[in-house]
Amino acid sequence: MRSIDALLLKANMEVSRKSAILIIYSHWEGHFKFCASQLLEFIGEGIRRKAFRWTEINTNIRQRMLFCGYRKSSLAGQSQDTFISYLNALQDDRYAKILAARDEIVMVDDNLNTSRAEAICRNLGVDHSWFILKKIIIDERLLDYRNTIAHGAKKLRSGDNLDLMTEEVISALDEVRSLIRETRNRFENAISQRSFLMNINP
Repeated sequence: MRSIDALLLKANMEVSRKSAILIIYSHWEGHFKFCASQLLEFIGEGIRRKAFRWTEINTNIRQRMLFCGYRKSSLAGQSQDTFISYLNALQDDRYAKILAARDEIVMVDDNLNTSRAEAICRNLGVDHSWFILKKIIIDERLLDYRNTIAHGAKKLRSGDNLDLMTEEVISALDEVRSLIRETRNRFENAISQRSFLMNINP
């Protein structure tokens, strides 16, 4: 990212801005999901080491993790009783199956727009208000520009021509850099404060 910043300062060209958008979006998505994965591993390790129990995890988080595990386990088509039994199986010996659903909990295969980032935060009990107000910057600028560039298109989803030389592109990149830094802080706070446990507001 430092190299991209240096390039943008030296050359005010479309190719530089295209590179910046693609790389900074990749850092935003990759860093966010890496931090979420670290929190999920911390939860799993805490249960394994008996620092806390599976039943001490906030009920909403537990249910969301169970649902991700349910989707992964291909239990579809079984009876409603089976599903309810699965949701109610909250003993420690069930956590391993839930953690096996990491890809579903962290949504590793999806582009990271604000809706998916919010869902990941809810899955892990992390406050999401810090980036929700940046929805336009993330979804309608960075992600929309990234998809347009990646697909070789000339127009944005709105139908407007792709114009990389506007000031809003640079300001969007600056905002997302700040979000990348804040991502680490938020997930580290969730670990240090154990916001995923009961009686602690996520």
